[in-house]
Amino acid sequence: MKLAAICSLVVSLSVATAALAQDKEPSAPSDGDPFGDDKSGAGAGPFTLRALLQARYRQTFARASQRTRPGYALREDTLVREGDGFQLSRLFLRIASDPLPELGFKTILDFAKLDSPENVVKQAYGTVRLVPKRVELSIGLLKLPYSTMELDPISKLELSDLGATDDLVKNLGFAGRDLGATLMVAPLPKPKLLRVSLGAYGGHAKDEHASPLGALGARLESKPLKGLRIGVDAVAMPTSRDYLRPFETSGKDVLPAPPDPLYPREQRWAAGKAYSADVTYHRRRLMVRAEGLLGDRVDVDERYGARSFWAVWATVACEVRWGALRFTPALRVEWLDLDREHDVGQRSELAAGIAVPYRKRARFLLDVKRTDVQGGTPIIDSPKPLPAVPYFERDSTRVTAQFQLEL
Repeated sequence: MKLAAICSLVVSLSVATAALAQDKEPSAPSDGDPFGDDKSGAGAGPFTLRALLQARYRQTFARASQRTRPGYALREDTLVREGDGFQLSRLFLRIASDPLPELGFKTILDFAKLDSPENVVKQAYGTVRLVPKRVELSIGLLKLPYSTMELDPISKLELSDLGATDDLVKNLGFAGRDLGATLMVAPLPKPKLLRVSLGAYGGHAKDEHASPLGALGARLESKPLKGLRIGVDAVAMPTSRDYLRPFETSGKDVLPAPPDPLYPREQRWAAGKAYSADVTYHRRRLMVRAEGLLGDRVDVDERYGARSFWAVWATVACEVRWGALRFTPALRVEWLDLDREHDVGQRSELAAGIAVPYRKRARFLLDVKRTDVQGGTPIIDSPKPLPAVPYFERDSTRVTAQFQLEL
């Protein structure tokens, strides 16, 4: 029933927006570039450079934890306010080059993550355009073809937060960046009518389990009418993975009850798959986006009995012009169930914000997000070492003021 509701929402939105689609600028392609299809930038020899800065201030309001264990109450009160205060959330530098129509290179660095070096390189890949715009092969560190939240340009995001569902699918490994290869084929006379992306990635297959088929991904995307984009995608992890990690002695990834006490930092991932369907409509000043997601919980040690999840979200934004003043109000709603098999894990988010541009390259954003969580819901990304009894999510209200600058 829940899956049927997701599909019904996506289909109904696509039908409604198709009836209005006229004279619209094309939607950006879904490839994970933070700037979309904008190839402009400062020239440096054969390279073009673009930069994106996002600085923000956040404040979260939540009631005190009611857990009877003092340590749990203290940790939950801290976790619900994680990310508060001033923060440099993103400092992207994109370096791209297209020396020939058949060859391309792109790398995206995030200098806001210098305290965590493994997260500095967001993407780095080369593209061979066997038949430009019709057959293209990309190899390197790139985005998995799953979820429009990760594939659409972050600089065009209407609000400051992608939501809890995005955090979940990235933690599970279904979305975000990964090493691998993606083949894009546009078989129809008009390439925009159908783009098929197929890829093989490392997934959770690392170290002694390294495999070129750790994860398999596919996405079908179509722009049948001006302003309308419809996509469906899937990612599968065909085999389970169990890492004993005998030489990992400094990390905090300790299990509360390891299967073998000799390997307390063992890491286990189950086989699984995830699907999503999305629709985007953007005509002149109106933008509507929606997506439904369904998948398996492959995080064996952190799922606390959950086997699968489902989620649906929708965003509406409209640019308003009043004389010289321009601003864009936006509204986003999201439902997420972390545990479809049990009566726990449900959460809802409602966010509203307003963005004010300044000279096309700068933007001021203010938004408010309300989160309501079902009692006894484990947090999505638990701090380590893992507790035997999970920390619980909390109801909260978060206010964010963000400044964005594109160069």
